[in-house]
Amino acid sequence: MVIALRATRNQSATFDDTLGRGKIMISKHRSYSCSTIHHFLKQSVCAALAAVASFTIMTPVSAQQGELEEIVVTARFREENIQSTPIAISAFSGEELELRNIVNVEDIGLVVPNAFFRRNVSNFGPNNTIGLRGLNQVDFSYAFDPAVGVYIDDVYHSTITGSDMDLVDLERVEVLRGPQGTLFGANSLGGAMRLISKKPQGDNSGSVQATYGAYDRLDVKGMADVTIIPDKLFARLAGSSNKRDGYGERLDFTCDMIRRGTPQLAGIGDGLGHGGYGPDGPDPDALPNPLPPIAVAVGSPADNSFSIPAARDFAQDGSCSLGTLGGQQSDAGRVMLRLLASEDLEINVAADYSKSVDDPNVDAQLSPIAGGFLNAAYQNGLVVPTWGVPFIGDARWVSPDPYTNYATFSDPFENQIYPADAVIEAWGVSGVVDYDINEQMHAKFIAAYRTYWNEWTNDSDRTPLPMTQTHYRQEHEQFQAEARLSGVLFDDRLEWTVGGFYFDTNSRAYNTTEFGGFDYTGFLRNFVANDRFTTENNSAFVHLVYGVTERLSISGGLRYTNEDKTNTFDHGPTLRPATPLQYGQSSVDWKASVDFQFNDDIFFYAQTATGFRSEGATPRIFTTGQLGTVPSEEVITYELGAKTEFFDNRVRVNVAGYYSDYDPRAILAFGLVNQCSIPSDPNPEPFFLAGGLCPAGTFFAGTTGLPWFFYSSAPGTLQGFEVEASASPVENLLVNFTLGYTEYNNDETDTTSFFYRDPSALLQPEWNMSGGASYEFHLANGGTITPRLDWFYQSELSNGPTGFINPTFGYEQNTCPEQCIPSYHVFNARLTYESPDSNWRISLSATNLFDEFYWQQLGPEKTISSVTGIVTDTAGRSGVASRPREWALTIERRF
Repeated sequence: MVIALRATRNQSATFDDTLGRGKIMISKHRSYSCSTIHHFLKQSVCAALAAVASFTIMTPVSAQQGELEEIVVTARFREENIQSTPIAISAFSGEELELRNIVNVEDIGLVVPNAFFRRNVSNFGPNNTIGLRGLNQVDFSYAFDPAVGVYIDDVYHSTITGSDMDLVDLERVEVLRGPQGTLFGANSLGGAMRLISKKPQGDNSGSVQATYGAYDRLDVKGMADVTIIPDKLFARLAGSSNKRDGYGERLDFTCDMIRRGTPQLAGIGDGLGHGGYGPDGPDPDALPNPLPPIAVAVGSPADNSFSIPAARDFAQDGSCSLGTLGGQQSDAGRVMLRLLASEDLEINVAADYSKSVDDPNVDAQLSPIAGGFLNAAYQNGLVVPTWGVPFIGDARWVSPDPYTNYATFSDPFENQIYPADAVIEAWGVSGVVDYDINEQMHAKFIAAYRTYWNEWTNDSDRTPLPMTQTHYRQEHEQFQAEARLSGVLFDDRLEWTVGGFYFDTNSRAYNTTEFGGFDYTGFLRNFVANDRFTTENNSAFVHLVYGVTERLSISGGLRYTNEDKTNTFDHGPTLRPATPLQYGQSSVDWKASVDFQFNDDIFFYAQTATGFRSEGATPRIFTTGQLGTVPSEEVITYELGAKTEFFDNRVRVNVAGYYSDYDPRAILAFGLVNQCSIPSDPNPEPFFLAGGLCPAGTFFAGTTGLPWFFYSSAPGTLQGFEVEASASPVENLLVNFTLGYTEYNNDETDTTSFFYRDPSALLQPEWNMSGGASYEFHLANGGTITPRLDWFYQSELSNGPTGFINPTFGYEQNTCPEQCIPSYHVFNARLTYESPDSNWRISLSATNLFDEFYWQQLGPEKTISSVTGIVTDTAGRSGVASRPREWALTIERRF
């Protein structure tokens, strides 16, 4: 039961006696547990408030009376009105997310200012980029940590792998922007995202929801909340199963060439045969030696046998499809038990399981394949027969449209077929204990264990030619324990929280990079990695909020963190160091802020906060000389903000501006620093090349060698602002708008430096905006119909450095649009009917309403040669196309 007594226009006293755990909210700005009131007065005061307030019961969604709903968050580990919390924070209820067609973590980024949540390209598997204010992490390798902390019911999710989660049975989502190192610890230098599940209430309620839509989408969700022991033990079960077919296709190349009337492009009827073929077929003594193609009679066995093998026969099948792209299937379930052991003790235990099996992303090949040492060796027939089909610079491999490619995920030379799907399976258990020690002190204990495994394959050339394919498998487990103690002192003027945090992970990354015919002939063996990573994090923190006056408060916090990491490299007999790489660091994060309640409707704050990410390890090493650490990172952010309400709480506008000093910052110099040796070389040290050729005596002498994932520290700054606004100008009408702007500047001004980045190199889109409106129509039967329209905008985004340094040709700049993903707008719509008793809800929705085509990921259009300095069209360019317009019909029954 939640009852609110309106004392004045802007103050209220609320008593929440749900399941006997009382809570009073005094004014719209502060909240206090009933346990903070003297025990003698506790029951009488709470009961008196409930009795008096029973004459003026207010509905939770006050927008029905033309006012905006009050939003309560726990971003500082205590309940507070979002309008008086000195943090740039976005919060959404579970129901609001559903009404706005937000179904997973990626979608949340559409409605949060300066957020960049994006599914990665196929070669990075089932992973999301999650970034805030220009701070993110793209690489899925365990050698790195995220830049934004993701928490599920206060349990930390420590990798970007598995972060693309469906939103099931959530109470709310909170997204905190800016460094959160004091309360949330390491790897939250960009901010933190909290997913908060609904707790069991014991009200014997339930719901079933089914959705059918485009691409045979079929989603089923259900929930049941039951009482096991009256007034003591309750359970809540929730589950979901989601499936939709892909919107792209993998095509069999030879089949598609026959269908399009150009079979000679697949080596059929082109008059070319292999030197080891005679008029009646292959000569066993000549194969598989790489002999150059010879002229043969068109249509002869020697001609047509020397063609790219076909997996599909269009004449018989009527289709050239090898599989779909962009399809998704996931299943998830959670059970939570809630025990009210006594008036002061509550225990919540939860267990969850999820599994997803997704198609590869819709990666289209947009330009002919690039040259290079390995590709040239393949092209020239130095390794295995290539069916006389050109490999480098030939347009036949370009995708017919943005929704198809010719990837096979197979190696015919070694008779190997790899799974095309990306699979991730996860489960976890957690326990949370809340205990009121006395009237002024509360304790919270959290313990959790989580684990997952996943695998996927990257067919990097997207052709049937077995050039390079990498199969990945990751295994991860983690344990977390946290204790918090909070309370009040000095007549409730000082709110304090102290805590300790322990976190331990054990991860394994296994991958095999197949070099197709190169390995088959022994020219270049497959690259095998079996690396193990561990992290141990110990930290302690304190956070204080002191009310100087009724309107002025100051707050601050400190957190000490020590992280110890190991990385055991195992890349086969040629690279298996006896001693694991040991790294990590200690750090102190701090925060200081002051806030002022100017009047009942206007709240100002100013704060300074820090966040850090400890050292990483160099990923994908190829020689022992590359074994090393990646620099740590630290951010100091200065922020000013205002939170305002106007016109009797009908209009709410929150703004924030920030400046971040990003120093040190780890920066990748991929393509700028190459290495010229292989593990078997006597001197496997890498060579640092500034756009030159490998020297004599090295394995790759006279070539540009192989790129190295080299990282160094290059400081920079970030600055920007954010606006979040919502309004209910007339009864039943709700309007919302968000705007974010982020600008990155590089402190390195020497354009001859390896690590100079042009200011136009965007870490995320500079601008992102969203807007929406809904109106609730009341029907004669007491039901409602609510139409809603949402709009999202993202400005252009560069895919990497927009310039290149060459010692001979100087600095070359390559600006947008050649180097950028274009900006785009997207509209979603939803029409919802709710029955008079609210037991039935039917919704018809559409995403990408106007079928806008845009690129989710896109490689650069132009490339600057590191040797000649010449700007040319990018070879091997790829892109991930947007989902087209999709419709869905959802029916929900509540019990």
